[in-house]
Amino acid sequence: MFEADRVYLTEEGFRHLEAELRRLQTVERARIAEEFRAHKEHGEFSPEDTELESLKSEQAYVESRIQEIKSILQSATIVRSEDIPTDYVGIGSLVTVEETETGTERQFRIVGAMEADPEQHKISYQSPIAKALIGYKKGDTVEAHLPKGVSHFRILDIRK
Repeated sequence: MFEADRVYLTEEGFRHLEAELRRLQTVERARIAEEFRAHKEHGEFSPEDTELESLKSEQAYVESRIQEIKSILQSATIVRSEDIPTDYVGIGSLVTVEETETGTERQFRIVGAMEADPEQHKISYQSPIAKALIGYKKGDTVEAHLPKGVSHFRILDIRK
């Protein structure tokens, strides 16, 4: 089963973070270094140089994001495709639910917090709906405490 205090990533999410890390370490670091060089060639560094301050802020963001991603990749628990349950809702599951009050069907994949993207129908296992669904089976009805109030969802399907 899963532990609430761990960081979970699907294989896809892990690969996505690895790609972001590579891009930051190569493309973004090189671009910022080149902008520093170009800036230095074109003039004096002065305390009120807003362009230079902006570059420093961008460089600090890139470096902190690199460290954050490295830390996540080193400590994350990877949920492999073969580990995704289909007999109950778990991390990685593609779940179809029906909101019992409205009859509205919704489908989403439950992913790690770093991968959550509601527009792509990927919700974090830490979200209220996912917390309510995890561990339940097809046909079960669960109660989720959402910001708009309590909603009830019936689990229609669970897939990888």
